[in-house]
Amino acid sequence: MKKYTLLFLLALSPIFLISQDNDRQSKLYFNEAIEAFNAKEYDNALQYYDEAIKLNSSYTKAFYNRGNTQLQLKNYQGALKDFEQVITLDADHAKGHLYKGYSLMQLKNYKKAITSYNTALQKNPELDRAYVNRASAYIKLKDYDKALTDYSLVIDRDPESYSAYYNRALCYMKTKKYDKSAEDFTQCINISPGKYKLYMNRGKAYLKSDQHENAIADFTKIVSKDDSNVEAYYYRGYSKMLTNDLAGANDDFGKTISLDPKHESALKNKSICSFSLKKYDEAISDYTALMNIKGSDPTSIVNRGIAKLKLENFKGAKEDFSHAIEMDGDFAAAYFNRANANLKLENQDDACKDIRKAAQLGMKDAVQHIQSLCQ
Repeated sequence: MKKYTLLFLLALSPIFLISQDNDRQSKLYFNEAIEAFNAKEYDNALQYYDEAIKLNSSYTKAFYNRGNTQLQLKNYQGALKDFEQVITLDADHAKGHLYKGYSLMQLKNYKKAITSYNTALQKNPELDRAYVNRASAYIKLKDYDKALTDYSLVIDRDPESYSAYYNRALCYMKTKKYDKSAEDFTQCINISPGKYKLYMNRGKAYLKSDQHENAIADFTKIVSKDDSNVEAYYYRGYSKMLTNDLAGANDDFGKTISLDPKHESALKNKSICSFSLKKYDEAISDYTALMNIKGSDPTSIVNRGIAKLKLENFKGAKEDFSHAIEMDGDFAAAYFNRANANLKLENQDDACKDIRKAAQLGMKDAVQHIQSLCQ
C-alpha cells in the first residue's frame, strides 16, 4: 500500500510543476505586454498577450488588456471577442461590459452597445464612462433626450467633467436649445480656458440664440489669437450683419474671401453688404466672383444688373437682365428691371413690352408703371 501511494505521488508531481511553470511564464509574457503597451508598441504587446493566453486560457486580465490593445489598433472585431471572453470568465466584470459596448459602438451596432452599457452600470453604478458612452450611442440613434439625461447624471456626480459638459452642449445644439448650449460651453471654458475651439462653439450657440454681441465677442477672441481663421471671420461678419453693422460685416466677409476666395456664403453676403453700402463696383465684383464659383443663376445676374443700373451702366445692366430672362423666361424682376434699363436707353417700346410682361407675371410694382410707360 505504501509503495502504491509513493508511485501515485510521483506521478502527480511533474504535472504540478509544469502547471506552475506555465503560470509563471504566462505572467512574464503579461508583464512584457504591459511594457510594450506603455511604450505604444501595440503590435508587440498583442503578441505577448497572445503568448500569455496560450499558456493560461482563463487569464482574465490578459484578455481584458489584449482587448484594449486591439482598440488601440482599431481592430474592433478582435476587441469585441476579447471583451466577450472577459465576461465569459467573469460575468461581473463591469469594465468588460463597458468596453464590449465601446467595441460594438465602433462597429456601429449602437443598440447592442447600449445594452452592454446598461449591464456595465448594473454591475457598477459608479462607472461614469458608461453613462458618457451610452449617451454617445443615444446621439447616434438621434435619441437626444436620453443622451441629455446621461450627460446630466455625469455632471451631477462630477461638476468638473469637461467631456460631459462639452457633449451635452453639442446635444443641446442638436435639439435647438441654444441658450443651454452656450451655458455648457461657458462651463467648458471655465474648466479649460485655453481651448479656443470652445469660443467658436459658444459663438455659434450665441449666434443661434440671437445673442449677436456675445457671438461677436467670442469670434473676436479667436481672430485675436489666429488671424487666419476663416470660419471665425465669416461668422463674425454674419453676426455683424445681423446687428446692422454692414461696414464691419463687409470687412469681415472681405477678410474671409481673402483667405478663402471660393467661400460662397461670404461672397453672397458681401455682395449684399456692398450693395447696401452703395459700393456698387464691389457688389458687381462680388456677384461676378460668386457666379464664377457656383455658376450663373438668374437671381445673381439680376442683382448684378441692378448694381450696374445704379452706376448708370445701362447697356451692361440690360445685358444682364436679358441673360437672366434667357435662363428663366418667367422671371418678373428681370423684365421689370430691363424695362428700367430700356427706358434709360430711350427704348420706349421695349420698355413698355417688358413692363407689361412683368405685370402679366404678377409683379404689382409693374402694374403701377404700365400707364406711365405705355401711353
